[in-house]
Amino acid sequence: MVRFDFKLALAIGIVWFFWGSTFAGMHYAVATIPPFLMAAARFSLAGALLAAFCIARRRAHLSWTGVKHAVISGAALLLLGNGISAYTVQFLPTGINALLLSSTPIWMALIGFWWGGERPRGPAVAGMILGLAGLVVLVGLHGGGSLPLWPTLLALCGSISWAFGSVYQRRVGKPPDVLFATALQMLAGGVLLALEAVLFGELQSFDPRAVSLASLDGLAWLVIFGSIVGYSAYHYTMHAAETALASTYAYVNPLVSVTLGYLLFGERLTLVQMSASAVVLFGVALMMWPQRSVSRELGVRGIRAKEEIPAAVTS
Repeated sequence: MVRFDFKLALAIGIVWFFWGSTFAGMHYAVATIPPFLMAAARFSLAGALLAAFCIARRRAHLSWTGVKHAVISGAALLLLGNGISAYTVQFLPTGINALLLSSTPIWMALIGFWWGGERPRGPAVAGMILGLAGLVVLVGLHGGGSLPLWPTLLALCGSISWAFGSVYQRRVGKPPDVLFATALQMLAGGVLLALEAVLFGELQSFDPRAVSLASLDGLAWLVIFGSIVGYSAYHYTMHAAETALASTYAYVNPLVSVTLGYLLFGERLTLVQMSASAVVLFGVALMMWPQRSVSRELGVRGIRAKEEIPAAVTS
């Protein structure tokens, strides 16, 4: 008899909503806090809190290998992936930003094929073609240029960097303690983002007195729900579910983000953007189509992840 795994279902639901809400949180936070400085504060605070929890529970296992993996994955996922998102959310609708980042499975498949010869299945190839076609339209090559070009291209670069970090994380395998590895990754990413903030002059020009309550609320939401709760839930699903199920956030998060963007900021997508977005999401869904039904996946405890673990971070 198949047993419903409530813990896994709850973790997936948390990732769906809280990661989908991070773009709205960033929209509020960067209104009065420079983007790279905001991201540095977000991940440094979240990483420090998680590390303190792990140390208190005697779950901290520090090694040079772990630090190296944290720096590399933190640079790809947080410095470039999330840092770019924090920057481009100033210029792009939150839903479009989330959609561009959620094209990660397309780039993951291409990088996996280039790096390790992972040959995608037929449906995955069709999904990649559809997804790339939708992205071409979305960028504006055939969509009337309704989106600013450079922020859109930067957001795509952030998605590619996220994909590289995800493939890298999968390659190095499961760490001794997932939660502590997450804390190290966020601390490494936070330090790198702080250096980026200094290089771009954000720290020198930052005026703490100009920070609004809404920005502080947005930052608090990102630290607690986007990073600590959402990130931890994703790492759990990453190791407890198969790739198809764990990666469903890639096409659910944009839907949450678009809804919140409409409700909170009055953002509306053009017909071309909505059509292109639907094509991209359908392509991503096709790439991750499970070989077994989702209801069965939710019912099986401890599903094998093996080498199919998709990686990380947040949003």
